[in-house]
Amino acid sequence: RQHPPTTLELITAHVEGSPRCVGLRTAREALRHVRPGTDSVPETQLRRLIRNAGFPEPMVNQPAYGADGLYLARPDLSYPELKIAIEYLGDVHRTDPRTWRSDIERHQRLRDAGWIVLEASADSVADPVSLLHRLHRAITARS
Repeated sequence: RQHPPTTLELITAHVEGSPRCVGLRTAREALRHVRPGTDSVPETQLRRLIRNAGFPEPMVNQPAYGADGLYLARPDLSYPELKIAIEYLGDVHRTDPRTWRSDIERHQRLRDAGWIVLEASADSVADPVSLLHRLHRAITARS
C-alpha cells in the first residue's frame, strides 16, 4: 500500500497486451478482483468472501475521521457511511506487543467515535458463518 512495486494500470496493460501466453485467462480473471491499497492476501480473501456472500463491497484502507474531522484510523475494510470497520488480525497482531497495543488503541478510537468494529482472523476466513452473521447484524442496525 505504501510503496507498491507497480500499478493496477500497468499490470492490466501488460495482461491485455499479451495475446497468447500460459495463464492469461487466469490473469484476466484475477484482475477483476484486484483492489489497490490492500495490505495482505488474507484481507483480500476476507473482502472477496464478504462480497461473494452478497454484501456490498467494503472500502479498502479508507481513512476514517471523527465528527471533528480528526483522523481516527485506517480500517482494513469498512463501510464508512455506516461507520462499520472490519479488521483482519493475523498472528502478528497477537504476538507482537507493540502491534497488539496499537490495535487496541485504534479500535477504541473508532468505537469512541460510534463505529462498530468487527475483528476477523484466519479462522473467520476459513469458517466465515459467525463473522458474516455479525456483519449482517451490523449493517441491518445501521441501515
